[in-house]
Amino acid sequence: MGSYRRHSLLDINGGNGLLRAISDLLHHSPGMKGRQIAKELGLDKSQVNSFLHKNQDTFVKNSNHEWCLVRTQHVDIDFATGWIDAKAFEAAISKLAYQKDINKVTFRFGVECKFLLIALARFLALANQLIASGKDVVIDTTACPNTHSFFSRNGFFDYLSQSATCLPDRPLLSAAKTYRDNSDTLVELGEIALPSQNKELIIRLSDRFVEHSSANYTLAAKTVFSELVGNVTDHSESKIPGLAGLQVYRPYNKPKHIQTVISDSGLGIATTLRTTLQNEYPKLYAQFSEETVENDIALVQKAFTSGEVSRFGKGRGLGFKSSREHASKEKVIIIIRQLTFSLALEYSKGQLINVSEERGLVPITGTHICFDFYVDNF
Repeated sequence: MGSYRRHSLLDINGGNGLLRAISDLLHHSPGMKGRQIAKELGLDKSQVNSFLHKNQDTFVKNSNHEWCLVRTQHVDIDFATGWIDAKAFEAAISKLAYQKDINKVTFRFGVECKFLLIALARFLALANQLIASGKDVVIDTTACPNTHSFFSRNGFFDYLSQSATCLPDRPLLSAAKTYRDNSDTLVELGEIALPSQNKELIIRLSDRFVEHSSANYTLAAKTVFSELVGNVTDHSESKIPGLAGLQVYRPYNKPKHIQTVISDSGLGIATTLRTTLQNEYPKLYAQFSEETVENDIALVQKAFTSGEVSRFGKGRGLGFKSSREHASKEKVIIIIRQLTFSLALEYSKGQLINVSEERGLVPITGTHICFDFYVDNF
């Protein structure tokens, strides 16, 4: 049997995890029968066979009932009509993880497709990373002019690689630059650069947040945005620019909330922290030194909930603890998207009330943080 990354049962919970596990296995050892795949993964044979037959756009079998990956060089990703939140985004792009030979990806958008900011930030990072890895990327908004307008207004095209093909066109003028700060519910995506250049972005984010919450949050907002933006400058080490933005949502019959994203394509939190664990935190190194999904999730959660770990050793943290303490005075959900997993921490009145995670996601490098602040009381 060829060498491949083995998946624990926790890794392959859910459809996306199982799809990824079988795909990794067949990538390294093509031509396996369903019972062999089930045995290798420690799963029920009928479950695996049923899953294989339901996903014949990804898997194909020969006359001997031996399964292989469908080989393709061009993948189409369709974003359906309606709101695209993080869950819908991850579901739409899931097929990317299981095609090993692609050289072109086309993204298409259904009529009245609407992206939440959390999905927009992930999508922009993914598109730029695909291009950086040598893939051709097509952004086709022909069927949905509103998506095209929204992307332009939010700054998406400003930071999308010039190598991307945009259909029907790439805007000649950036709506984000033309109408910057003209909307009271939006802070257009801004690049995270040197500390001296970040000050204006932090002020814009803080002012808009306070406008929709309370002046009592002035210090908290500046602290959160300063630390999280500063982390990207200090730790990212990526040529793809880090970005931050804010959007206010007033959904019908639901609480108003402020969604803020800080997104970078760098090393990721766990990888960054591991550079110092052995020397500065030997106990944590012994616990988390092995690079597994379980350890990465635990390390990221510890960084956000205890704040006792730092790339630079004792005395200087990543700022996550302070940001979390300021951000969690009311109801807030903090979502941290890493390479192949996402961790959500839900707080109410300063107390952590729920932790949830998603695994087996399409690889997107870096750290993509979303703060959802629920401010319906203001």
